[in-house]
Amino acid sequence: MRNLVLISITCMLVACQVTSDKMGVFVGPSNSKQQQFAPLDVLVQAHLNVCDNQSRNALTGYRGHQKLNEFFQAFCKERSTTTQLRLIAQLHQQDDWPQDYRNYFALLHQHTAKLRQYKLDNLALKKQASEQHQALQDAKLALEQLKQKLAQIEQQRLASPSTLNIENDVLGVKQ
Repeated sequence: MRNLVLISITCMLVACQVTSDKMGVFVGPSNSKQQQFAPLDVLVQAHLNVCDNQSRNALTGYRGHQKLNEFFQAFCKERSTTTQLRLIAQLHQQDDWPQDYRNYFALLHQHTAKLRQYKLDNLALKKQASEQHQALQDAKLALEQLKQKLAQIEQQRLASPSTLNIENDVLGVKQ
């Protein structure tokens, strides 16, 4: 009986050892989503590289690398800030991004929106300047036409001395 107890205790200890090896040690909560994505500095560097037509491999191996590379390529080539804002909104909704990425996208959106406003203001100023330039050209043309008419009148007055004599006779002036 004693042998049976020793054998059963040994079997239980071996079973406990095998199951504890499979479970591993729990250290604490892990942020596995953060580990799947590239660090923020790698993301920013990848953005710079794509916009400078350099290597596009910085994000390879990380989660969402293909979506991010496609976004950076489209964003950097696009000149329309309205389209860039739409691309940012689409990217933001495409994946469950970490908070650092969301903050980066928000910052990118904010700067692009400001740039868009500056561009719109610049277009309005250009339109206003164009209208003022056209008004100035119209005034210049009108002034030139007035000068020509005055010159014609002066030439006609100087060219007809008989008119001058008739006017002097009417006034009673004799020459």
